[in-house]
Amino acid sequence: MQALKTWAALACLAAACSTPPTTDATADATTTGDAAVSDLAFGDKTDGLVADGSGGTDAVVDAASDVLTADVEATDTGPKKGGFDYACKPLAIESCVTACGSAGTRKCLKEWGPCIPPAEFCGNCADDNCDGLINEGCAPNPTCAPPQVKCPIAILAVAEGQKAGAQAVLHLSAIGSYGQGLATVVKWAWSVQAPLGASGKFLPGADVQAPTYQVTAAGQYLFHLDVWDDAGVQSCVPALFTVTAATDPPVNPEIGCADGTREGFLDDKAYPQIAGCEGAWDHPGITPDAVVATCGNQGGNSGGKANGAGCSAPDLCAANWHICSTWQEVAAKSATGCVDATPASAAPKSLFFAIRQPSQNGSICGGWTDGPNVNDLFGCGNLGSTLSASQNCGPLDRVIASTVPNKCGFNEAEPSLGPWECVGAGKSDLNEGANVTKKACQNASCQYDGQPVSAWQKGGVLCCVGK
Repeated sequence: MQALKTWAALACLAAACSTPPTTDATADATTTGDAAVSDLAFGDKTDGLVADGSGGTDAVVDAASDVLTADVEATDTGPKKGGFDYACKPLAIESCVTACGSAGTRKCLKEWGPCIPPAEFCGNCADDNCDGLINEGCAPNPTCAPPQVKCPIAILAVAEGQKAGAQAVLHLSAIGSYGQGLATVVKWAWSVQAPLGASGKFLPGADVQAPTYQVTAAGQYLFHLDVWDDAGVQSCVPALFTVTAATDPPVNPEIGCADGTREGFLDDKAYPQIAGCEGAWDHPGITPDAVVATCGNQGGNSGGKANGAGCSAPDLCAANWHICSTWQEVAAKSATGCVDATPASAAPKSLFFAIRQPSQNGSICGGWTDGPNVNDLFGCGNLGSTLSASQNCGPLDRVIASTVPNKCGFNEAEPSLGPWECVGAGKSDLNEGANVTKKACQNASCQYDGQPVSAWQKGGVLCCVGK
């Protein structure tokens, strides 16, 4: 019954009902009627869905998951960057209260990061940096009475210090922790607030005195340590320690795009390992290993072959750069995930930068060994359907996916509104990663929101440093 209600709502949209939907809607729906799905969700401007950039509903159906998602743009109310909604204003910094009660700061990426304690302040009688000690490193202050503490004190140390290289293995220690009086510390509990996309684990476990932890994504890691003494008393406050992991690998700034200009991650000093490169290509595919440069890296929106003739997707990347291979690589090379992939000045639904992310079904990010893995297109931008945490895509925020043969699955990306095409034999709707081209809209023959659109527009690929 819910599925019927969903189809009825879409039919109402196609009929230009006077009261459009005003909230995001997700409902189960069968996908046995491809013709009906095609007519409603994946047609061109005549399909009845609003597709002119003024707000409306973009419908996307994935056959493997049998879920239809209606993304209602007209109700966007959250902070935006490049037309994408976030839980907070990207890159904003605000004050916060730390676990030990001091005044810290936190930074917004796609969501608020951890509350980072300040340095120890010698002008008070408090533990400012949340390490369990008062005024360490300060001259003795006779006005500070010794604290009357009855709980054990957690002391956290990181051998590598507060900065680490990408992929570094950190050696953590709670050996300095101590109990009160004759009590001894006998139990430990480690946790961490990590950047989006981080996948490190405490080894051999989070309950040992001195575990290791590998940083797998760039950004800030806030480690927490609680301890218990042999009487079962827990530390009054956790010990905290912040480690900032550099992007991988550390290199000098480069443009990264074949034509010498970036359209995403514009600041090459802040993002020296990753770049958003806009352009066209007419050789199909982006995900398979067999897709290689075919026009001597002359692609790009201002390159020698801006129309993409004879080019493949890798031709948009500069020499010694490649299309980013997975969400893990994006997480390692951008400390802010996708936040700065889309410039703040970009028009809504104007950019999608794809990567070589394997997937089998359901717009869920997978691995290279998971079997057939060229389903759907994943990346960063403000064009395409939004990704949720349940889709296992780390910092990536957009996906283009279809169940209809010879369609990519997002109206504003495809002719006659955009240049993305996913045409191929057989079950092309399960092979977008192998079939995709950006060769439509030649000579500005498409139009979106009253503006002409060429093949090189509406995005391209994310390029990462290294071969």
